[in-house]
Amino acid sequence: METDLYDLIKEIEAAAPQNINSKWKKGGFRLRSDKSLLNDLSGNYGAFFVRAILHYLHVDESYVLKWRLENKYIQYEILNYYSPNCMPSTFPLSPALDQKAGIEKVRKLFSQGYFLKATLGDASYATQSWDKTGEFEQITLLSSVRTGQYENYMIQKKICIKTEFRVHTFSKDILPGLSYVSHGENEDHNHQGLENFLNDILEKLPDSILTGTLIAWDIAHTTENRYYVIEANFTGFHPEYRRGFQTTGYVDDHKYGSIICAWLNTYFEAYFGVHVNSIENSLLKSQPFYKALEFYMALFKRAHVDMFRNNAKQIKSPVIIYLGEDSNQLIINLIKHFLLVDFASTYHVIVQDACFIAVFRLFAFTKGQVILHRESELFTNEQFDLVRQRNCDKRKQICCYLVLRKFQNGIII
Repeated sequence: METDLYDLIKEIEAAAPQNINSKWKKGGFRLRSDKSLLNDLSGNYGAFFVRAILHYLHVDESYVLKWRLENKYIQYEILNYYSPNCMPSTFPLSPALDQKAGIEKVRKLFSQGYFLKATLGDASYATQSWDKTGEFEQITLLSSVRTGQYENYMIQKKICIKTEFRVHTFSKDILPGLSYVSHGENEDHNHQGLENFLNDILEKLPDSILTGTLIAWDIAHTTENRYYVIEANFTGFHPEYRRGFQTTGYVDDHKYGSIICAWLNTYFEAYFGVHVNSIENSLLKSQPFYKALEFYMALFKRAHVDMFRNNAKQIKSPVIIYLGEDSNQLIINLIKHFLLVDFASTYHVIVQDACFIAVFRLFAFTKGQVILHRESELFTNEQFDLVRQRNCDKRKQICCYLVLRKFQNGIII
């Protein structure tokens, strides 16, 4: 082991894990426009929400990144040390160039199936900027191949990716309901192999890295039926590239970000006793994100998180959702997100008769996963005359109960 890595491992293993506040005695808190949390924020509304939750958990947002784990080569060294071969074979660029005939040797590696990758950056897959091999000649002329002790580029073995997943963890817990296919084939399996692979890594990593750390993992499943970590995106105050507080971009997604934050809110309330219980009016008026967040927070209960966690290991239960009108975009987005993360076996969606065709067209692509129920068909004519005089909340309660009783199993959202 190189001296720098040896020293880094010694420092990590000598460090005490963070002492996060696992049961906050005061209950929930109000999400406010707190300048200390809004300053130096490299992200948007979802990042602010996550930062607030971690703040009330007493998580030190600079703790894990003092080891510069946002640098993909350092990340590779650490992960490969604790869990050998969990990432594709990787070499630092600068030592390769420093050896005799280094440029020619690196070019030979490219011909053998390696590529050049920057050690700092984000959203590289979306912008197709992850492969820097075409810029190799220009990069060799730069004086910034290495900055102090930190590599700016690395050489990595290409793998034949069938599917790429985004999986979220907090401490040593794979967060239920927050794993999805980000690229490639939407594989029809229960993700048990994926979770086994990641759990093995989590068990081997020291608590000083994982305790109190929210991580978004990009994990590849290859055509050879192997899993590899592509990279891990650490939440915290990043000291260099896009300096500031960063977290998974999933929480800032324009369609699903408010859903993810509400789900995280329920998770942290259920297992750590910390959650947002209300949102300041100025925030509610400033951005639709917060109104949507308030809506989804009211929907999710601990039972939903617990049942999803249990169902993921066994047979998933169906979900029962009252849509009502086809213009309920927040519920439509929720159903689409559930489909993305494979939340349930089937989705029983109750719609008003006039909206049936429009909603059917929205979910025709789901191949029977979304089953629509006309509201009127749940009742006799006389019963329906009485039910439609009720307000929306009462109609939802009655309709969902009837569908639940019919199938004798399910989760009402």
